[in-house]
Amino acid sequence: MTKQSPPGKAAATPTEPTTTEASDAQSSAQFQAPPPIWLLKTAKASKVSKYAEGSIEYQVIADVDRTTLLIAITGNQGGGYFSRERVPFPKIEACVSKCDVSTPFPSRALKDAFVGRSSNNAGFIVAILRSEGLLGPAPDAETQHIITGDWAAWKKTMLAEAGTLIEPVDPAASTQSPPEAEHSKTPKQNTAKKA
Repeated sequence: MTKQSPPGKAAATPTEPTTTEASDAQSSAQFQAPPPIWLLKTAKASKVSKYAEGSIEYQVIADVDRTTLLIAITGNQGGGYFSRERVPFPKIEACVSKCDVSTPFPSRALKDAFVGRSSNNAGFIVAILRSEGLLGPAPDAETQHIITGDWAAWKKTMLAEAGTLIEPVDPAASTQSPPEAEHSKTPKQNTAKKA
């Protein structure tokens, strides 16, 4: 005796996708690869705290149309949590625009540029902006900063860099964590001097 299909449903045929094939197709349809980006610069910046060890590694990136710059913290020598997200430069500018240009401001003024909530994000982005000549140390306040440099000229120079076009990677094929993920603390290296 052959098994009947429930009323109102057609019997499965060999040409219909299996449950696994259907879910794979659905996953592929849900994944939309992000657009390519331009990697314009990879560099290191010295940390701004007098007690900090090591340096910050970062990238300056442009969208595929070269209209928007982004900055990503990519590494931290010496330890400490940080967010690997690509921070749009207009968000950094928006944070700085809220500061009084005639008054030094603390690193925490830049915390809202990030989605991630690591307490090191703001200090690390300040280190990068200092390295790029966009911020400087406040003369009378060691832990505060002042706006320096020509921000418009810096953006124009960065967007004119030749750069390298980076195509997106399918996350299903990648073993790396997404750029928005919080990354764990890097173990501190033993810097004790031998006697």
